[in-house]
Amino acid sequence: MANKKYNIEELRQARSMWTEPLISTVPESKRSRYMLNKQAVDMYIDGESVKKITEMTGIPGSRMVSLIERCLSSNDAGNILGYHGLLTGGKPFRETRSGHGREFDQLLEKYPQLKEFIIGCYFGDRKYTLVRNMNITSLHRLFLKECRNLGITEWQYPFTTENRGYVSMCAYVHKLEADNISLNARRFDKNTAQKLASTGIGHRLTVNPVAPFATVQIDGHIIDIEYVIDVPNTDGTVSKVVATRAWLIAVIDIATRCILGYSLSQEFNYDQYDVMDAIKNAIIPKTLLDLTIEGLQYPSNGGFYSTAFSDFKYAVFDSIMLDNAKSHLSAYTVGKLVDELGCCVNYGSVATPETRGIVERFFGTLESRGFHMLPSTTGSDTKDPVRKNPEKNAIKYDVTYEQMTELIDVLIAEYNNTPHKGVDGLSPLECMSCKLFQAGLYPYVADEDMIISVIERLNMRMDKRTVRGRAAHGKHAYIQFMGTEYRSKILSATELYLGQSLTILYDPRDISSIEAYDQDGRYIDTLKASGEFGTKSHSVRTRKNALKLARERGRSKLIFDTPIDAYISSLDVKGKKSRRNATRADIVRREISKGIAAEQQSDNTFNLETVRKKQETGAVLRYEDIKGLSPEDLYTLMFQNRKEG
Repeated sequence: MANKKYNIEELRQARSMWTEPLISTVPESKRSRYMLNKQAVDMYIDGESVKKITEMTGIPGSRMVSLIERCLSSNDAGNILGYHGLLTGGKPFRETRSGHGREFDQLLEKYPQLKEFIIGCYFGDRKYTLVRNMNITSLHRLFLKECRNLGITEWQYPFTTENRGYVSMCAYVHKLEADNISLNARRFDKNTAQKLASTGIGHRLTVNPVAPFATVQIDGHIIDIEYVIDVPNTDGTVSKVVATRAWLIAVIDIATRCILGYSLSQEFNYDQYDVMDAIKNAIIPKTLLDLTIEGLQYPSNGGFYSTAFSDFKYAVFDSIMLDNAKSHLSAYTVGKLVDELGCCVNYGSVATPETRGIVERFFGTLESRGFHMLPSTTGSDTKDPVRKNPEKNAIKYDVTYEQMTELIDVLIAEYNNTPHKGVDGLSPLECMSCKLFQAGLYPYVADEDMIISVIERLNMRMDKRTVRGRAAHGKHAYIQFMGTEYRSKILSATELYLGQSLTILYDPRDISSIEAYDQDGRYIDTLKASGEFGTKSHSVRTRKNALKLARERGRSKLIFDTPIDAYISSLDVKGKKSRRNATRADIVRREISKGIAAEQQSDNTFNLETVRKKQETGAVLRYEDIKGLSPEDLYTLMFQNRKEG
């Protein structure tokens, strides 16, 4: 009989995958029957005769086929029941429907299209309804209407019951929710549905790194704090305006939970340049800020790995976990990380923070232990009890961007020195110290060539431009880039490069000047932009917006126009009514001030070196030689010989 109905070898292979129910939890009224059924099935698969099975268990041979079929049946999720199918009802721990519930099931068996209609309406299938998250009362009304459309009369079920099948349909819908989690996710909000789809199922494909700098996570978080910026008025006074909230982009080491570096962005949305700034800041040695807030100070070790462990400055990580967002997907950014920095890039799904839970928990810790304790905090949402007039408090206490920057720097330094549950109660820096100096898990540290050619140029972008110009027409050689002409003394002094395609390197944060290289990769010169664009540091975004405004004003090709000043003035006017425009004006002013500070520092360094060389020759120093020196450099120059003597 067994050989006629089933293949014994196939049954034995299938049985090896069956799981047994926990006997102690099976009700006593069902336990003895289950044990006899299981014994009969095992004897059947082991090749025992039907006569012997009946003698041992009392189960007739005519029932063996149904018992085997129950074991081979599947549940609603498509999983084979195995021994669970031998429990009463075929499905464990599920009560058998009776009364009107059984009539409801029979109705759906007779009209399968009615079952599809209920599922489609309740779970939001657009084939049946456009209503999102339909309630059961509305579903029951449509259910009765569909029953009439199918020809069910008033003297047939469900119209013959007092509640017209409402209770039975509620039970059926709740059963659908329990058995179809993927369908039920459609009724949730977007975040809940994404979390449900990305957690609790499947196999974990990532491993927990042990060595420091092996894998880092990067993500951005909008800071829960309001701050103010200055907007100048036409009468010379200054108004305080609340800015748009800033972004924090952090790089965290998974093995030690240490924050390696970060960047801040005042923009409405952070971009690929902010991500690259964070990566660069995680590699280069940390420069501690000059704190101006009273009582605020760094830990004794500085709070960052490069200040605590000077031997591991310029440590490079092996793998980077990024969000699959547009700001992270730039082909040039990925090429920089993979080809030049030597990292592998691991992308997760868009808007699924569960795959980068470590950095997300850091953001939560930073908010709860830091920003949410300030009067200008926005809280986690509009209903957060810590949120109490953040805009008014930001103006009242004059919370500035510089103060927020100092606070973030110290909070991160304190976080790196605070015991963490994820690393056995050690602080991130203590954990890193143990793994570096006790376990000997050393990271790769960049050499001098890599520092100069890769890390220091991590923000640089590359492009191709053709040299234009013609001396016969009074036009010196130049290149056109971002709507502006670029020149230099070396490039303009010859027609050697006319018509050639040069490689240019530029920093997206400051395109007032660019570096030019010939077709063989030889450095030519640093080219300056013409007009105001060559005298003021500004970013790619500022250039585009300034040129757009100049075109709207009809002054796009005027030689002596000042498009950056005009752009700032336009933003100041709009900024009195728009937080975004006021913030953009503040960003442009900071770009200009950074360029001035960098230029002054460069001039001071150059002048100091020149003056020292001239002093060594015994020449008399003049005012022109020392006018560019800072007070510190001037003091060093005046008293250096005395100290050496």
